[in-house]
Amino acid sequence: MNAPLEKRTTTNMTSKGQVLIPKDVRDAIGLVPGLPVDVGVNDRGEAVVVPGRRWPDETPEQRTARIEAFFARMQENPQFTRPTDEIMRDIRGDEPLP
Repeated sequence: MNAPLEKRTTTNMTSKGQVLIPKDVRDAIGLVPGLPVDVGVNDRGEAVVVPGRRWPDETPEQRTARIEAFFARMQENPQFTRPTDEIMRDIRGDEPLP
C-alpha cells in the first residue's frame, strides 16, 4: 500500500477485533463475501487487506486438471439439450424475416 489513499474512511474496531470494510472499498479491491481474505502488515507497518487465493496450494497443472475435469463432467451431463442458436432465438424473440 505504497500509493496514497484516494479516499479515507474512518471506522471503529469492535472488542473482538472486527473492522467494517466499507462497501465501496470492498468493491474496489474485489472482496467477495464467503471467499478468503489475506490480511497482513507491509514493510511500512500498514495493515493490508487483499482478496485471498481460493486454492492457495494449487499448482497451475492442478488448476488445469480441475478445470478440464469440470468441462468433462459438463459434457457427460449437459444442462441444456437444445442448440445455443435456438435458445438465443427464444430469449430474444427473433423471428425470421418474411
